[in-house]
Amino acid sequence: MKKAFKKAFPYTIPVIIGYIFLGFAFGIMVSQQGFKAILAPIISLTVYAGSMQFVLIPLLKSNISLAAVALLTLSVNFRMMFYGLSLIKEYKNSRSKFLFIMTLSDETFALDTSIKPPSDVNKSDFYMAIGLINYLVRALASYLGALLGNMISFSTEGLDFVLTALFLVLLVEQFFSTNNHRPLFIGLSISTLALIIFGKDNFMIPALLLIVLSLIGFRGKVEDYNE
Repeated sequence: MKKAFKKAFPYTIPVIIGYIFLGFAFGIMVSQQGFKAILAPIISLTVYAGSMQFVLIPLLKSNISLAAVALLTLSVNFRMMFYGLSLIKEYKNSRSKFLFIMTLSDETFALDTSIKPPSDVNKSDFYMAIGLINYLVRALASYLGALLGNMISFSTEGLDFVLTALFLVLLVEQFFSTNNHRPLFIGLSISTLALIIFGKDNFMIPALLLIVLSLIGFRGKVEDYNE
């Protein structure tokens, strides 16, 4: 496993940079809202749900029920279900399926699906190392941000674009690393159509469902393209 961490670390550097900024910003937000610093890493380690972490902080000061928070979290992160389904093969032989599931994020998924593990390390260990590195860095950055939050005041607007840029880079790399671009075109077409029909606030879940159904329906044609 130690070798897997050593091999995985260089691939996680772009995500680490983004997570340091976002984690730090989240920690500052926790601190400036009057919560104890320790709450920041606790949320990062237990919720670890991207934008939902930021949404959760004002909710903690409201009268909203836990059931409503759980439902909101599920709707915001519904896409993670599809991430997990596409990685079942990698998870199957993992040392810990719980850790694989717990450490999965958008950025980790992007790395897992765009990087071919080195031949001298176990594939499942390599992917788990990527997830754990990203997971722990974000928690640590959020804790440091919370500790220093009352001493620092700056606008975090635009920091989230760091990870958007990372996704674009990974998309370009994946595009040129394979000859099969049909899933990409299916995803883009359906996402655009769903955006037009449902609007920017409601298109995610319908788009994901339609993409999955389309890939299942055209599975033979998509896979035959690789042969």
